[in-house]
Amino acid sequence: MNTISRTVLLIFITLTGILPLKGQYDSLIVSILTCSPGQELYSIYGHNALRIQDARTKTDVVFNYGTFDFDTPGFAIKFMRGKLPYLLSANYFEDFLREYNYYQRSVTEQILNIDTTSKKQIATFLAYNMLPENRAYKYDFFKDNCATRLRDVLVKNIKDLHWNDSSSSHKTYRQIIKEYQQYMPWTDFGIDLIIGAPADIPTTHAEEMFIPDYLASSINTADIGDISGTKLILQQKDIITFNEVKQKPLWICTPEFFFALLFLIELLIYNYSSKGRKIPFIRMYDQVWMVLISLCGLLMLFMWFGTDHIPTKYNWNILWANILIPVWYYFGKNRKWINILLICIAFCLLISAINTFPFFRILPQYFHPAAGTISLILLLKVWRIYRTKYRKYA
Repeated sequence: MNTISRTVLLIFITLTGILPLKGQYDSLIVSILTCSPGQELYSIYGHNALRIQDARTKTDVVFNYGTFDFDTPGFAIKFMRGKLPYLLSANYFEDFLREYNYYQRSVTEQILNIDTTSKKQIATFLAYNMLPENRAYKYDFFKDNCATRLRDVLVKNIKDLHWNDSSSSHKTYRQIIKEYQQYMPWTDFGIDLIIGAPADIPTTHAEEMFIPDYLASSINTADIGDISGTKLILQQKDIITFNEVKQKPLWICTPEFFFALLFLIELLIYNYSSKGRKIPFIRMYDQVWMVLISLCGLLMLFMWFGTDHIPTKYNWNILWANILIPVWYYFGKNRKWINILLICIAFCLLISAINTFPFFRILPQYFHPAAGTISLILLLKVWRIYRTKYRKYA
């Protein structure tokens, strides 16, 4: 995507900002663009941008709060730690549309029914935001992203804007994003593991607009003016449309089936070992689990304490992705505290398994069903290892 020269863009916006109001801003058309979800992970929730057309000068510019600079020093580390600044950028509408046409993502436009004063305020606000010292902001997936930024642009610059709070879904953040992950079961599983309790807080009407489709829906029902009945939206139209065919993968390709199969394998291993039979490669199999649990637990701890990502904090999945399990496995032999540690581990795994049942949820966080199966696998594995390896040292 070719970005407009900052100098050219600032000249255009600055000129529109200093010319007299009459005959200048009434030629502007302000609209919100909503782009359908894409196939890549970063695009599965869709996108919003703000379009300003000037019928007088034939200028057509799209303002986009969802960009960042790949040349930022330490880009990868800053991105992982939630410290990468996101930027307001601007593109010609043709260039913006070309990208979405290439990736076959539909684009819908909502033309706003606002007066000349509001148009001026929005243009001036964006001009100020486009200044080099103001373009960057600290991105937060739930609280501060491309959709919430546009929500705030409308709230700050349109007088007597009234959202229809009665249309609020009252869903949690997690419930909302799951609507976009349902055709990607492994992505859904991974996201459920990495985001913590903040994702399970019910949203207000304003907060649910962090998703582009929800912002577009709210714009459709919003009113402006002292007397309700004047709609914020003047016209809605499809700019480009593609038939989006989505199919859920076969059940055998889901995390639930995969870990259920591993649970059955663990039961067979336990049955064989309880009869005193030796199983080839069992030690290697257990060690693979210990390594994976260690990595998973360390990743969750890093995302909780080592980053600025709010959604990944207070992650109770750490109860089953518990680094005490590999500590017990590798260092528990000949230790007198083995029983105490075993009780702690078993308690954490039982709580995790129970928490996956909707009516028995005891933690302030949703657990993916596969997390419950993993908890049972680990519980059975720990008990088997204790019986065959460590019991005589207790």
